[in-house]
Amino acid sequence: MVNSGAALRIAVRLPQNKTLLKRGGTVVRKLVLALTSIAVLALPAAASLPDPTAPITVAAVQRVDDGAGYVWTVFCRSGLTYSFIPASQFPLSPRFEEVAKPQTGDVAWWPEYVAIYVAQNASVITAGGYAQVASLGGSGPRFFRMRVMPGERPGSNNAPGACERNLL
Repeated sequence: MVNSGAALRIAVRLPQNKTLLKRGGTVVRKLVLALTSIAVLALPAAASLPDPTAPITVAAVQRVDDGAGYVWTVFCRSGLTYSFIPASQFPLSPRFEEVAKPQTGDVAWWPEYVAIYVAQNASVITAGGYAQVASLGGSGPRFFRMRVMPGERPGSNNAPGACERNLL
């Protein structure tokens, strides 16, 4: 078995040139420094990546996606624009009013999640698809209806890009 250091010395000694030996040592030091730098920078970044085999919990998803972005996009593309608000703020918004008898298109609200209500089959539409309200368990949602302001035309198309949120 050949020692890598010995192999390096053999390769450097072949020309019998002391200048090359000195230059070779500098190259080796630079290479070791570069590899060490890569390891110092890459290993912590790789360690911070989530485990792809770990199960995803509903609580983790709800912190990232509270449904408000989906609801905002659907309303915007339908010609009903409002300043984006997270799910937790819907009851405080002057743009939405609570209703006792929900209709299709109303917002179903839970303290940490919102979705669009479909009255015909008592379900909600989310970015992930349909769900029956009864199957969601817990206390049922509260319902909010958007106030249409004078001059707004539901169903009109907005300018291209108007319904894209800039998250930066």
